[in-house]
Amino acid sequence: MFQRPPRRIPCAPGLTLTRTPPPILGIFDGTHDASAALVVDGEISAACSEERFSRRKGAGGWPARAIQACLDHAGLRPRDVHSLCFGGVANPNPGLRLVRPLQSAWHLESGRFYSEGSGIRQRLDAWLQFDSPFPRLRSDSRSGRVVAAMLAPVLARQAGMRPPGGIHIIDHHQAHAASALLTSGWDQALVVTADGLGDGLCLAVYRGLGGRLERLGAMPFPHSYGLLYATITGLLGFEPFRHEGKLMGLAAHGDPDAVALPFPFQGPPHHRSFTQRLGAGQQAWLAPLERCRREDVCAWLQRGVEQDVCAVVDHWVRRTGLSHLALAGGLFGNVKLNASLAALPGVGALHIFPNMGDGGLAVGAALTRALQLGAAMPPRLDHVFLGPEPDDAAMDAAAHDLETHGIRVDRPADLAERIAQALARGRIVAVYQGRMEFGPRALGHRTILAPAVERASSDRLNRCLDRSTFMPFAPILLDHDASRWLLDLEPVRQAAAFMTVNVAASAELVERCPAAVHTDGSVRPQLVQAHSHPFLYAVLRAYRHLTAQRGREIPALINTSFNLHEEPIVEGPRSAVASWRQAGIDLLVLGDRLAAQPEGGERA
Repeated sequence: MFQRPPRRIPCAPGLTLTRTPPPILGIFDGTHDASAALVVDGEISAACSEERFSRRKGAGGWPARAIQACLDHAGLRPRDVHSLCFGGVANPNPGLRLVRPLQSAWHLESGRFYSEGSGIRQRLDAWLQFDSPFPRLRSDSRSGRVVAAMLAPVLARQAGMRPPGGIHIIDHHQAHAASALLTSGWDQALVVTADGLGDGLCLAVYRGLGGRLERLGAMPFPHSYGLLYATITGLLGFEPFRHEGKLMGLAAHGDPDAVALPFPFQGPPHHRSFTQRLGAGQQAWLAPLERCRREDVCAWLQRGVEQDVCAVVDHWVRRTGLSHLALAGGLFGNVKLNASLAALPGVGALHIFPNMGDGGLAVGAALTRALQLGAAMPPRLDHVFLGPEPDDAAMDAAAHDLETHGIRVDRPADLAERIAQALARGRIVAVYQGRMEFGPRALGHRTILAPAVERASSDRLNRCLDRSTFMPFAPILLDHDASRWLLDLEPVRQAAAFMTVNVAASAELVERCPAAVHTDGSVRPQLVQAHSHPFLYAVLRAYRHLTAQRGREIPALINTSFNLHEEPIVEGPRSAVASWRQAGIDLLVLGDRLAAQPEGGERA
């Protein structure tokens, strides 16, 4: 169900001001994906998620270590921050913000999502999520403004800051929209945000023009594709808000027509509404799905979400005439959905903010405030290497630890060439160097590289990382000739730099790199450019040259995140070394150092 009237949300008071604003700290302190971001001189200086430091995947609460990491990178102290910005008024629940210990004890993914039960905790969870005033609390309502005014001094005390520019609590979906528009490099775009729920809305559509966002329509709670996806994730025995990607992977193995249940949304594209109930009473309409194969349920869900969201976006593309589409919000972690949106008539280019989930709200909130203070439009985001970089002392200590365990550590002058040679021999290489990526994807700095020439590579990676066997691996390719190997690439080229969209593989890529191609013939690529990632570019270029010399050029490598299953991506050198040794991966790049497992080091 779309709500009106349209609403203008100025990201900036005018388009002619180009003052350089002082440092702005953005924070998202929700029940999951807590994060911090620092904007300096109107551009993103640092951004990172709390999970990397706490080592708890999807960690929520107050992101103290992420905040400190951002300040440390810029050499700032808390008193140097001019404005403190938060993403969302009602999400996280204001009560959890007021009583932080409750927030650490309350987890969205606990047990089966929204399961019905008679326990006090289950009834309280269901009431908070569905029947209390909070899911419907809008930031632009009188109640929302009262809550924001009440929270501001509390959040300032929790931060230990009294910034001269004040405390600013930015609407959840506005912050998502700002993160997409203000990193796209486009002066105008159709901006769409969609997730489970945020400040009373589940999906919102904006016209983006320069520094302004004009909201054209919105779907309020409970009309949520994200919550439906999370509910089915829990129904199938996975963890909601974490394992939705597994459903997308399983969908390629299922038949949507094997599920007789009608998709639970109805109405025209500009007025879609959820026809069932979430929370108490939901098990009645979900019961038929429990009798179906999980692969078929996933295929039914994927098809329904794709068809519905594509119809909604197509309506607004036609109505506005805007051909550039910018997306943010957790629903757009679904790379197959993103590919379908890019294929819509009238869509000429696609951009997805790389940390599309709630972790990205810290960036959107801070950029919104920067433009309000007169910053110029920031340039297009061409990398997300925004986290901390370890100093030499930490790297030396990690290397010393390896040597004490009998592992030789070298500093070869031709490191990229050595890695390419190892990969060409079928070895697997973990890479830890430079600033940490911001977002769910490892894009070369906290990465594992492997050959893609045979399925045995992916099988071994799954064993090493305790990974689900049905999940596809993603390939990396050089950007300059990627269109030779990928079909219909141009509309999604910008998104493909960040592994946020699926494309069809050419027959030649399927034949040469089968381990990187999903069962449906699609891939989730990362396109590599020399200016944004010189080391990864050098490795891939050398690898292609070596394989071509042997008579068969291989254009791609597997790139997957450097972490064991269900752990966050590695953050510090010590966690990198520990994960590498536990996984039994052949080689480790540690900055400009190279370590090799002793013979027999591979895990069985």
